[in-house]
This record gives sequence, structure tokens and C-alpha cells, in this order.
Amino acid sequence: MKKVIIATAAVAGIFIAGCAETPMATSVIDMAGNKKVAGWGENNNTKPKPVIKIVKCKPVKDSDKDGVPDNFDKCPNTPANMLVDHNGCPIITTLRLNFDFNKAVVKKIYYPELKKVAEILKNNPSLKIEVAGYTDNIGSAEYNLKLSQKRAEAVKKILVNVYGINPQRIVAKGYGEAYPLVPNTTETNRALNRRVEIVNITNQK
Repeated sequence: MKKVIIATAAVAGIFIAGCAETPMATSVIDMAGNKKVAGWGENNNTKPKPVIKIVKCKPVKDSDKDGVPDNFDKCPNTPANMLVDHNGCPIITTLRLNFDFNKAVVKKIYYPELKKVAEILKNNPSLKIEVAGYTDNIGSAEYNLKLSQKRAEAVKKILVNVYGINPQRIVAKGYGEAYPLVPNTTETNRALNRRVEIVNITNQK
């Protein structure tokens, strides 16, 4: 009997040493021959149920209802139902204005669209746009580069002088005959390539 007591004490000693930091699911036999699961209670052979803690998250605030939380929204006053990017700023789908051959005069039919662009800019002070000018392939590349710049500047001038947009928020750049929409193989195609495109380029805070 003494040997049994010593063996049991040795096992218990090992168990106690092993549980100094982390409880262990170790089975031991007491002197009466009863199996116990150490670490789970004196007479409890069942693993305790885990404690589930429910953490309530604070509601995310989205004041302008654009789907972007206020703490990430760089354009906090976006009008309802407007398409926005991941910063919460309006996405200006590419606005395309076409020009007559060898001209840099903005047609009156485009003024209503330019007014819409101006309204978006006014409602979102962090938004900055690029006005990009292009030409067809008639004439020299050098001449067309200058003509495309004039077209871009003409559109920018309307946004600034007619609709009151800060010129620092508009980048006017001419690309000449580069990046044609369609091959310059017909007059119809060349007319499509004589254009200015407006796109939003930055969402600065």
C-alpha cells in the first residue's frame, strides 16, 4: 500500500508542476481507484462549457448615406444616390466634349454638362479634376499638341469664369493626337477623336 501512495503522490506532483502556468486535461487515478480529470474540478469528469462574451460594437455613422463611414469619408456632403469611390467622393464618369476641325471653341450644347461638373466640385471641395484635350491625326504632331492644349484650356476657362471653380482644382493638359478613341481612318472617326475628356484625378483631404 505504501508503494501505491508514493506512486500516486508522484503523479500528483507531476500534475501540479505542469499546471503552474496552464491547466492540463490530465487523467489521474486516486487511491480509491476512481478516475478523475485533473484541472476540471474535484469530482467533475465533464469539460466545462466555454464562456461566451458578447461584445456590442458601436454603430458606424454615415451622415450622408453614401455607404462610406464618416471616419473614412473624404467628401462628407455627397448628394444622395450619387456614385462614389472608396473615399466617399463622387465619381465623375468621363465627360466627353467634341470639337470642330481645327477649332478650340466649346459648343453651347455642352454647357449644361459642364454646369453639373461645377456643382459636383462645389459640393466636394476636396475633389480635383483633369481636363484632357485631344486631336485627330490631321496636321503635324507639334501643331496638334498645341491645339489639344487650347481645347483643354477652353473648357477649364468656362468652369472657372462661368461657374466659379477655383483654377487650382483643374489640371488642363493637351495630349495631341495620342490616345485616339478610334482609328483615324474616316472623317467620322476623326470627329470622335477631336475631343476633351474630364475625369476626377484626386480626392485630397
